[in-house]
Amino acid sequence: MFKKLSIRNYVLIDRLDLMVDPGLTIVTGETGAGKSILLGALGLILGDRAESGVQADETEKTVIEGEFAIGEYGLEDFFRENDLEYHDLLILRREIQPQGRSRAFINDSPASLAVVKELGRRLIDIHQQFDQLDVLEERFQLDMLDALAGQRHVVSAYVRDYRAWREAGERLARLREQEHRHQQEKDFVQFQVDELSEARIAANEYEDLDVEARSLRHATEIRQILSEGQQMIREQEGSPLDQLDLLIRSLQALRQVHPRVEELAQRADSLRIELEDLAADMESAAENMDGDPARLVEVEDRLNVLSKLLFKHHVKDTTALLERMAELEETLKSLTHRGEEIDQLQAQVLASEKNLRETASRITAVRQKAAAPLAGQIMEGLTNLGMGSIRLELRVEAGDELLPTGMDRVHFLMAQKDGARMTPVRQAASGGEMSRLTLVIKSLVAAAIPLPTLVFDEIDAGVSGVVSMRMGDLLTRMASHHQLIVITHSPQIAARANCHYHVSKAPENGQVRTRVSTLTGDDRIAAIAIMLSTDPPSEAALANARELILSE
Repeated sequence: MFKKLSIRNYVLIDRLDLMVDPGLTIVTGETGAGKSILLGALGLILGDRAESGVQADETEKTVIEGEFAIGEYGLEDFFRENDLEYHDLLILRREIQPQGRSRAFINDSPASLAVVKELGRRLIDIHQQFDQLDVLEERFQLDMLDALAGQRHVVSAYVRDYRAWREAGERLARLREQEHRHQQEKDFVQFQVDELSEARIAANEYEDLDVEARSLRHATEIRQILSEGQQMIREQEGSPLDQLDLLIRSLQALRQVHPRVEELAQRADSLRIELEDLAADMESAAENMDGDPARLVEVEDRLNVLSKLLFKHHVKDTTALLERMAELEETLKSLTHRGEEIDQLQAQVLASEKNLRETASRITAVRQKAAAPLAGQIMEGLTNLGMGSIRLELRVEAGDELLPTGMDRVHFLMAQKDGARMTPVRQAASGGEMSRLTLVIKSLVAAAIPLPTLVFDEIDAGVSGVVSMRMGDLLTRMASHHQLIVITHSPQIAARANCHYHVSKAPENGQVRTRVSTLTGDDRIAAIAIMLSTDPPSEAALANARELILSE
């Protein structure tokens, strides 16, 4: 609910604090007195773009604030999605610097005009004589049908399911695109896995083969050195073994004459045994040293295969190569799993689409059934407002495409009289007719759709006193469900006010300023009497004004 509008230094207003009644607030005043200034200020806090040079005092900034009680609006998600702090009392503020720079605030937090505008749409619905676009918008017309047919909850559930279906469809499209791109990756990974698998790599294989290859390459040299070595140890004249034998005999002869000789003799004997073993091992190694050229070719070919794989996968040994193979196998599983995910998601999307189509068909049937009665109700309301010759038709046509609110297109058609060709209301209705049509439609849905605060600007333009009286009745009924602000020149409508403001111009310090005053008692009677006759009003006009107020 709109609670308060505060204006500082805006056009012809230096300072204004305007409290808004929860019911029907009426704003009256002479043409050019400044009523449009109030609408302009209201538009600024709702996200309209600011023009330069709007300061009443060019040296000071313009500040416009609106206070709203939003505890029952269900806007918590909006504030959370836009990273804003939520409070039941909302303050929208707009500041315009003398240089023209403009800033918008939501609860003292800077906000973009796009966010302010979206929030503003949920708070105040402004209707001017030539700005009735919402009732001509298909979304509003469908919402109107659903509300009056009692199926808004069904449509709301459809909308949630539709969004989920679209999101799933978009995810499916992304996965398919990724799958197309990843297919080449999958083929390449499969090739690498196959290549490594066919290589039948063993842990430490490259290292072991490298040692074997070096041995094979130098087999003759190794065999010769080993053979010569064992001969030097035990076969040549004066060999180390012969020398040790001589030393051992000499030491054994001295066992009885020195206590350490026994130990030294034993050590010499151990050396002899070790040399015998060394010579035997060298002889054996020389005999077993195979310089098979075929085996060398086989080993070098295998090393060449492994070397290429090590280089290709940027690893240093076959153990790391086996780890790389395991990683590629996991990657291949992941890429294969994506195909399964696509199949599952596709099945989900198809099932969701089937359910949506079934729900949309039921929604269509209800809308088509409700369309004619609703058109009849609107025509009845228009007849009451002096438009009895108007003929309306709400035509609901179902298509094949799933849309955000079903599968329907609605056509709002109008003819000026019986037998005339039906044409779209957008083309057929005048500004005054659109104003009354909007009023009737909003009055019908006021109890069914949670509309925000409604602002009507001069919807009474071009209507007679009797029609204005009926229009006042309609506004009064609407005000029992919604907060209304009505700018009017009609005394019959002004008499219905719960709160009556009068806008006027007056000189002040050599300049003209707009003033807004609250009218009560005799002042209100006089203002309505002036609207009925002249200024000053006649006694008859005053009496008529009292009667209008009392009849309300």
